[in-house]
Amino acid sequence: MNAVIMFGLIVIICLVGIFAGRSVSSASQWANGGKNLTWATVGLLLVTFQIGGTSTIGSAQYGYTLGIGGAWYGITGTVAMLLSIFFISSLRKYITEDTVANFMANRYSSKVSKVYSYAYLLMGFVYIPVQLFTVTTIFRTIIPGLSLTWACIIGLVLSISYTVISGVSGANYVSKISCFLMYLSMAIGLIFVMKSIGGFSTLNENLDPSYFTLFSMPTKTWVSWFLTCFVAFLTMQAAIQPSLIAKDDANAKKGIAFGAILNLPCGFICALIGMACVAMNLIGDGNSSAAFATAINAYCPSWLMTLIFASIALIVICTLAGQLLAIGTIFRELLNPVYEKQSFTEKKKLAFTRLIAFAYGFLTIIPTFAIQQSMLTQLVTILVACVTAPMFFALVAGMFWKKMNTKAAMWSIISGLVIGLVWVITGMSKAWHPVYIILPVSSLVGFIVCKATSGKELA
Repeated sequence: MNAVIMFGLIVIICLVGIFAGRSVSSASQWANGGKNLTWATVGLLLVTFQIGGTSTIGSAQYGYTLGIGGAWYGITGTVAMLLSIFFISSLRKYITEDTVANFMANRYSSKVSKVYSYAYLLMGFVYIPVQLFTVTTIFRTIIPGLSLTWACIIGLVLSISYTVISGVSGANYVSKISCFLMYLSMAIGLIFVMKSIGGFSTLNENLDPSYFTLFSMPTKTWVSWFLTCFVAFLTMQAAIQPSLIAKDDANAKKGIAFGAILNLPCGFICALIGMACVAMNLIGDGNSSAAFATAINAYCPSWLMTLIFASIALIVICTLAGQLLAIGTIFRELLNPVYEKQSFTEKKKLAFTRLIAFAYGFLTIIPTFAIQQSMLTQLVTILVACVTAPMFFALVAGMFWKKMNTKAAMWSIISGLVIGLVWVITGMSKAWHPVYIILPVSSLVGFIVCKATSGKELA
């Protein structure tokens, strides 16, 4: 019965998203919603992208192993979002369409734009399965006998359904409902959990004092999360897209601030739930990745547990859908010359954009089976850093340094991608997060090449 209620609720909300896209008639409208988003919509789209499985199940996992320091992923995301406000007006100024790739093309060349696009498409092929795996964990908690394959198919169908049909319009409605349900249900769930275990006094009695300090999280870990979130909120298409399609700069900035504030409580709530799980010794085998589901299942009534799991699944589906939306937008940008050459109608462009998003989404089911649950947070941040950090210098220098040129941008990006790949392959990422090497190397290479070619190429 719990499974029926959960899936029924998720399906109904996704249908709302599908219904919202009934008036979408062009590929550009699918991708940008008419570039008329208000600050509230921008903020909600950002927060549903940021939270995902890392800020929920991942924060509870760190809450179980480290304590309240598990909230750091949410904290760093909030700070990174707030800092991105100072860059959004300059970024929007250089973009005539709705993609970061468009910035690279306008500021540098189509070759630099394509390098960004291809790198992003490769990242999405792993990033989407990570989010999908989180959804399958929730589904299989409710239905223990459900296979990973069927859980993947269900998760993809739900996320792809409204994304492919409705684009931004569907994401708008689903994000609003999902965010409201998540915070309402998780706040009530935390009250039930704390009441059931005897309150904070039980945590104080059963946990080491280190569990109550934010700095139980190693400094190099939370700093790497901050740097990764920061570069992602400036260069990652799915993270920046809501701000790019706001109706004006003011709504973009207010939306980012709203999303940042709304994002913050989630990490603390989930970390506390993880702390309750370890304080009561609920997991005998020490499987910290199951901390969130175990505590909710143990201390919340059936109806609330179902609502919480449904809302978490919806939030992750929104994150997954946001990435699919970004992928579809990038494909649309790449294929525009073909569309124009073939004189495609708007209706045909929309059909191709939807078809590509659908096919790409289902192909990402392949890497899902190679993902390890215990590595979710680490995998997400390493993956994002390896693709977005190499773009950072080219983007920021392109906005604020008139002498920055195409050769410098290209070499900065390539050097960052190469050093990140080498860092991961050689196992160095186990000791030091790749963002620590990618940012200085790509920035230094870009600076040196720019100085060496200054005057030989128009900025």
